[in-house]
Amino acid sequence: MNDYSGCMKSQDAAALLRKLVEMVAQDHRSGAMPQERFYPEYALLGFPTESGWAIGIRMEVSENEWSVTEILALPGEATQGLPDLSTPAFRSYLDEAATRAKGRRSAMNSYLESTRANAEFIQSRFETWRSKAAPRRNVEYAALAAKYAEQIREGNTKATATLAEQVGMSPSVMAQRIKEARRRLLLTRGEQGRASGTLTPLGALYTDPDFPGMREVWKSGLGIRAIADKYGVDERSVWVAMEEERTDSGVPVPLDEFIASSGERR
Repeated sequence: MNDYSGCMKSQDAAALLRKLVEMVAQDHRSGAMPQERFYPEYALLGFPTESGWAIGIRMEVSENEWSVTEILALPGEATQGLPDLSTPAFRSYLDEAATRAKGRRSAMNSYLESTRANAEFIQSRFETWRSKAAPRRNVEYAALAAKYAEQIREGNTKATATLAEQVGMSPSVMAQRIKEARRRLLLTRGEQGRASGTLTPLGALYTDPDFPGMREVWKSGLGIRAIADKYGVDERSVWVAMEEERTDSGVPVPLDEFIASSGERR
């Protein structure tokens, strides 16, 4: 099939990669940029094709090398095999993707570490949850996510109730606020039936008092990929943060212009 076929592992992250490729196949036209999701130890890449199906690739990334560990093609009825992926152009793209993954990992680690130095700022934004009239923006939800993640690290199995008591909020309302923080990609998904979750790179970014907000970064001239590379987040997080800032401010944002120019600024 191709020279990567011997490295395919169906048991490794198949569900995640399948979901990614399904999204690519459904939402992106032929000729679209590859869709990338970068995680600390691996990258998920989706490539739309002219026939309407997509190639999905899981790439393990270490400090000194990368390797393709799984390849999928969806939808399955569209093809009986995979195209030749061993061309120089394809390998060059993977080299570049691996470099981006390493750079984002470094940026991500830097911002996650900064949450310790920003503890005072996080506490001040968390305290605003005492007032029903206070703004509820990404920065306030990120502070809430950081405090929740801190409780989880300390082994508190009743983190929601603890935070609710600290700001005079009912546990049921606090649970909804935590759920919203997850929806905004500021807190990782929790495990069913137990208190769990960690602060995401996007959440760490919004707990930095010097971060001006995603809209301002974009207005400075950076495109989606450049913003993602600079701050160690993925492209989807950039999009979600932009949209939430638009909703939170109540002021129309030229999102069409953002979408139209993002490809040019990559």
